[in-house]
Amino acid sequence: MKYVVVTLLSASLLLGGCAANNEGQSTGSQNEPSTNTSEANDNQNKDSSINESDKSIMDSPQAPDDSSLTEVGKTVEDQDGMITLKAISKYDETTSIGDVELTISDVKVMDYAPSPDLVDFFHGYSDNETQFNYVKLRVNVKNTSDQTVNFAPVSLLETGSEKKGFEDDFYLENLYGNLAPGEEKAGQLGFVLNETDVEKLESITVNTSDVFDENKESLTEAKSITIPF
Repeated sequence: MKYVVVTLLSASLLLGGCAANNEGQSTGSQNEPSTNTSEANDNQNKDSSINESDKSIMDSPQAPDDSSLTEVGKTVEDQDGMITLKAISKYDETTSIGDVELTISDVKVMDYAPSPDLVDFFHGYSDNETQFNYVKLRVNVKNTSDQTVNFAPVSLLETGSEKKGFEDDFYLENLYGNLAPGEEKAGQLGFVLNETDVEKLESITVNTSDVFDENKESLTEAKSITIPF
């Protein structure tokens, strides 16, 4: 009789232990998907941040998004108007001007017919504000020093038949001026071409400004960069 009781007790303990183990395993299994879901959400959030960052660089209120234009002759249209790609450059290089690193890429020449609500905006930029050509550059500017500097990525742009100053940029993304220590700016610049025959355009020349300190003293002389098409 004692043996039976001991046996039953042993069996009960054994079953209790198995049940506890099963509960532990079940709990662990239930927790694992939550961890994976959390990781997936984190990755989604990161991807979303990257996409938003790219969008902020490409989407301008003054011109259509040209990111899909990679073939000469192709056209895209959105609420800002219609653009046709006339020329594109493979240029994608970083130039050091003293403590400033300037990267220029995604250089395109496009024919642009703005939407009616933007025509007045371009009155001061173009001889024919309803349809004109323009050149667009993507730039990234970084101050690698431990002091504030003043810099213009494009002080003067030349096509051979006309010149454009930094005040002619119509993208208006505040890429000129002071850069705090370690500060980085990225965006686009656009210059209307009124006198350039874009069908014969072989290159453009970008002249940066000097790198200045806060007292407007020149620290490094400007550089000239030729970008072929």
